[in-house]
This record gives sequence, structure tokens and C-alpha cells, in this order.
Amino acid sequence: MRASPLENDAVSMKRIGRNDPCPCGSGRKYKHCCQRQQQAQPAAHAGEASIPQSLQIAIEHHQAGRLPLAQAIYRRILQVDPDQPDALYLLGMIAKQEGNLETAVELLGRTLRIKPDHAGAHGSLGNVLQAQGRLHEAAHSYRKALASKPDSLEAHTNLGNVLQAQGRLDEAAHSYRKALAILPDSAAVLSNLGNVLHAQGRFDEAAACYRKALSLKPDSAEVHSNLGVSLQAEGKLDAALGSYRKALSINPDYAAAHFNLGRALQESGEIDAAIESYRRALSIMPDHALIHSNLGAALQAQGRLEDAVASYRKAIDIDPSLVAARNGMVSALSVLVPLWHVPMMNDATRNDAYYSALKAAVTPDTRVLEIGTGSGLLSMMAARLGAREVTTCEAQPLIAATARDVIADNGLDDRIKVVSKVSNDLTLGVDLAEAADVLVSEILSSELLGEMVLASIEDARRRLLKPGGRVIPAAGSIMIALFGGDDIGSNVVVEDVCGFNLRRFNSIVQAKQGIKRNDLNIEMLSDDIEAFRFDFENDPFTPAEARTLRIPVKSAGRCYGIIQWIRLQMDRESVFENHPCVRARASGWEHLAYIFPSPVELGANQVAVVSAVHNRGFPWFSLEGVE
Repeated sequence: MRASPLENDAVSMKRIGRNDPCPCGSGRKYKHCCQRQQQAQPAAHAGEASIPQSLQIAIEHHQAGRLPLAQAIYRRILQVDPDQPDALYLLGMIAKQEGNLETAVELLGRTLRIKPDHAGAHGSLGNVLQAQGRLHEAAHSYRKALASKPDSLEAHTNLGNVLQAQGRLDEAAHSYRKALAILPDSAAVLSNLGNVLHAQGRFDEAAACYRKALSLKPDSAEVHSNLGVSLQAEGKLDAALGSYRKALSINPDYAAAHFNLGRALQESGEIDAAIESYRRALSIMPDHALIHSNLGAALQAQGRLEDAVASYRKAIDIDPSLVAARNGMVSALSVLVPLWHVPMMNDATRNDAYYSALKAAVTPDTRVLEIGTGSGLLSMMAARLGAREVTTCEAQPLIAATARDVIADNGLDDRIKVVSKVSNDLTLGVDLAEAADVLVSEILSSELLGEMVLASIEDARRRLLKPGGRVIPAAGSIMIALFGGDDIGSNVVVEDVCGFNLRRFNSIVQAKQGIKRNDLNIEMLSDDIEAFRFDFENDPFTPAEARTLRIPVKSAGRCYGIIQWIRLQMDRESVFENHPCVRARASGWEHLAYIFPSPVELGANQVAVVSAVHNRGFPWFSLEGVE
């Protein structure tokens, strides 16, 4: 919602009669003001017109748009009388019309030094300063104009515009109301007042102003659209949609109305129609950051996250400070590219374990298939180790495209093929020239199984790996232990706080929690237990399983639950384990805590009876009792 400025330019001036208002803006008649001064001036040269006559001729050229002729005469007048205020003022107006703002400021400033009460020059100088973004100085000029001519509609209106741009909304509204006291039926001023009232959150009053403006000027697409914005802010979506559509019936190429219509449609849940409106707005204003951002939000609402990211990126490229686009990008990328990717890449122990296993398996004749490209790190390891061919698949297209760039950055794009597919969709002879000798996977979750690990590895072994081929990691185990310790306890349960019993709150806290901090002291109250082991290299199929574990208590203490981690048998020699008692600088795998309903005090000679189950996708552990 932008203010509509009012300007009093020289091109609107008529031929000046003796009884007309003086063009200097003093409010006095021409014969009593500048004409009397001009008549006392000599002609520029013998036989030429007098200064008043020359000024009159110049004004007629100016009014007719013959600016070079008008300029030439104004300059001849100033050669004779360098301090002739009207010639300076009108020459300054031409400079403004031509976009020579610095020249306009200089000429209008000279006018005011000669004639300090020249209301027209003050107002015009304010317009120039406003165009330069010098709002404080512009406001000062408008106030000077009003001191000389208190009933100036233009000065009151333009002062309101500047105050609105400065965020001084109460003062802006006061200026617009002063203008309306002079001309109550000014649609432009009513619209501007509506804009201020909307910015103040006074939506019903703003709508009333817009409606009155439309009663005077019903064909204003801008005001219809602005009325819709206020109606939408009041929650009157149907009425808002009607206003936006009315605006577009008047001006089908009005980008703001298409954008606002998209906002209302999105709020109404009509996402497809909202996207269409945003795209129409962008076809008219392709470099509008907020429209790209809103399009991104609509696409994200449809689950089209990659398209949403592309729209957010365009918005940020145009306006890096647009918070809505930044937050939208974070939200979409948090789903597409979870944050565990970065610490996983920086996990030196994990990387060393994978490299060691690949080094033992890869020869110059080896064909390697990787499931879960990520950054491309494991594929690049295999290529650097001399593999004959490396194919890697990544289900997320954005990650796959980025991995291609990473691989190219490292000069290995001629040796590694990135396929943007899930492994189940890979086809021999199309995606892979022939079956692989080594299958390496990077899809293991913190629970080990959480990313359809078993199904993916079983399928790839059956279809895409040569008989007897190597699998890295060859096996994986879900490890558990009973845990306690005040540090971790205060992060997973709540009991008494400030003398109040808050235990009931635990009933709505997640019973399975990722431990994101590695600075918490964890007391292991039992030995490490291998709850489940999975042979990725040899077992053709692993069924779901349930078992009861009897876990001896090693150390007495308050037990909050069961902590779980993973152990990977990379090959016959190499093992990786993210043990809770070993603090790593970076790791993509969290430790998981399965919290008991209430903490349990355990003695050193007791046994915890634990139910352990997995459904091929996720494990679960719960306390059955204590013996």
C-alpha cells in the first residue's frame, strides 16, 4: 500500500493574468506580487521583450511541453537578473521533470534564498527531496510550504506521505485529515489515510476510507485491492476475494491484486489456485521477492519441497533480508536435508571405519554400488581407492544434484555416476552396467533400522550385487544399557522444581528421546547388551522380532531408562561404535533414550526385565519389572 503523491508542477500552469494567483505560491495576485517586480526589470537586450513578457512566453512553452525552449528563455532571463525567483523556480521544475534532481535542489534552494516564503518552491523542493529519499528534509520543506500557505492540499498530503514512510503514522493521519478538511472528496487522500489506518491495525476504519474513495473513483484497481487487504485482515475472506477480483476486472495486469488474491486463496486452503495467482503476479513482476517467498510457502504446503526451496532461493537472491523466505527455506531444507548430514560427514571415526573397509574390498576390477549418496563422500573414497566403476543412488533429488557438484569439484565426475533414485528402482543394464562387487550403504539411522535399511539392503543384495559380493557394513547391532546420572536425568524427566511436584508432566513428554548433547555425564548402570544383531551380508531376510532381556544391574542408582546406540561390523576386521561413554566432536547418529514412566531405584544385585522388540523399521524397549 503506497501513498499516492500530489505534485504541483509547472507544466500544469496556465497563462498568467494580472488578477491570477502569482506562480510563486505566495497566494497574492500576480499584479501585486511578481509582476510589479518584473515590470521594474529591464529587457534582456534592446528590442527584446521585457522580463514579464519573456517569462509569460517561457511559461506557455513550458505548459505545452516544449521544455528546451522554456529553459532557454528562463536562462536568458537569469542572465539579465540572476536573482529572478520565478525563472529560478520554473527552471528548477524542469530539472525535476527531467530527473536532474541535484540541479533541481540547487535551483529551488536559490529560489528560497531569494524569496523565503515561496510556498511553491518549498513544496517542490520537498517533492525532490522525497524522491531522493531525504525524508526528514522533505518533511521540513513541506512544513515551510504550509507556513506560507496553510491551505495547500498538496503540502498537507505530501507531508502525510513522508510521515507515513517514516513510520510516524499518527502524524501522517493528522496531515491527511488536514488535507481532507480542505478537499473532503479527494479519493487519493482518502486512500492514503486508509493505508495509514491499515498500518495501525484499524482495519474497519481503513475499509471505510477505501469504500468512500471508491464511491468517488470506482475504477481504482489499487483501492479495490487495498480494501481487500483490510477485509482479509478482519477475517472477511469472501469479501476480500471479491475485492481482489474486482481490482483484476479493472486491471488484469495488476500484480499486487494477483498477489493479494493468492494470499487469500492460500488462507482459504485453495492452494492450487493460490499458486496460479502467484505465478500470474510473477509474470508481471518477476523480481518481486515477497511473491517468490509466498509461492514457496504454497508449494511447501503441497509437499513440493524442492520447488519451494527454488522459490525461496529466488526470493533471497532478490532480497537477502527477507525473513519469511529465510525461515521458509530453513523449514523446507530441514525436511529435505536433515541437520545430521553435516556432523556425520565430520565424524572422523566413522569415516576412518568406512575407508578401512573400502580399502580392504576395492581393487582395480571392483564395481561399487552405494545406497544413499549424501555428500558423495563414500563414493569418492571408493573412486580414490581405484574402483573400476562407482554408482551411487540418492532418493532426494536436491541432495543428488548437490552431490554431483561436490564430486565434480573434486575431479571425480568421470568415475562416479550419481543416480537420483531410491535403490529399489535401480535397474541393471540401465542404471548399472552390471551387478556390483561391493555394496556400501550410508542409510543407517540412529536406531539402525529407521530408513528402511533392512528392505533396501535385502533388495540390493538380491538384484544388484554379485553372488558372494561384499556388503559394507557387513553387520549391525542395536546396543542398549540401563542408564542414570543427574546430568542426563535433568534433561529427560522432571520431578520437584521450586518446591512443586511437576511429575505429572512426564506423562506427555516423549518416551523416546534423542540425546543431542554430548556433554552430559551418563552413568551406565549395566553392562553393554546386544539387543539385536543383523547380518546384512548373509541373511536373505530378517523378520520382526520380540524378546525378553534380563539385564543384571552393575551399579546401584536411580535409573531413568534404557539408552541405545549402534555398533557396525564394517568387515571382518573393522568395527565402529558410537558408545555413549565416548564423546565425539561430531556425529550424525544420536544416542536414544527410552524413558521409564517413573525413575526406578536399582540395587547392585537386582535384574531389570526388559521387553525388546523391532518391526524391521524401528526398535522399542520398555521395563517389564525388576527382580
